Amino acid sequence: MEDSPLALSEVILPVPGKTILQDTVSQGVSLASELLYQAALQEYPDKPLKVLELGSGCGIISIMCALHRPSWQITGIEIQSHLVELAIANAKRCEVPVSFVQGDLRTSQGKYDLILSNPPWMKARQGLLSPHQSRNLSKFEQSCTMADVLETLSRCLKPQGEALLLYPESRLADLYRAITKTFLDINIVHSHYGKKAFFVSKLRLQEQ
Repeated sequence: MEDSPLALSEVILPVPGKTILQDTVSQGVSLASELLYQAALQEYPDKPLKVLELGSGCGIISIMCALHRPSWQITGIEIQSHLVELAIANAKRCEVPVSFVQGDLRTSQGKYDLILSNPPWMKARQGLLSPHQSRNLSKFEQSCTMADVLETLSRCLKPQGEALLLYPESRLADLYRAITKTFLDINIVHSHYGKKAFFVSKLRLQEQ
C-alpha cells in the first residue's frame, strides 16, 4: 500500500480567526479529537503543567489545549513524519508554542504532569485496511498497542501526574483487563453516547 500526496483541507477551529489544515488521506479531525481536548480543558485549569500528547497527528488536540491553556508546556509525539511537519505548520498558523517531534511513543522519555492520547483503537488484523498506510497507522494497532500506551504512561508520568485516554466504548473491557497488568489506577471521567460511543479515562500511578 502506498500513500498519495497530502490531501489537505481546512478546519475552522472554535476560536475566532483560527484554522488548521488536516490531511484527509490520513486520519482527519474527528468527534474523538473534540471530546479529548474538551475533557482536558474541563479537568485541568490554566496553571503551569508539562504536557505530552501521544500520537499527535495534525496537532488539533495539542493546539486547542494551547489556545485555551497558555501556561501549559505542550509536546506532541507522532510516528509519521509528514504529520509532524503538518502539525508544526499548524502550530505556527495558530501562533501557539507547541513542540511537535517525530518519534515512537514506545521509546519516549521524560516526565510529565499530564499525558493525553487518542491512540489507534482497532486491533491489528481486525477490520478492513485502507489503501492508505498513513490512515492504517492512525486507526489500527500496528505501531503501538493498548499495552504499549499504558507502559508509556507508567514510564513517563510524574509521581503525581495524570493521563487522559480516549477509546471507543467497545474497548472498555480491554482497557480494564490491561490495567490489571500495570501499576496504574483508572477512573472514567467522561462518556459520550450516540451513534459513536466513546469514553475518556483518567489514569494515575498507584501510590507506593
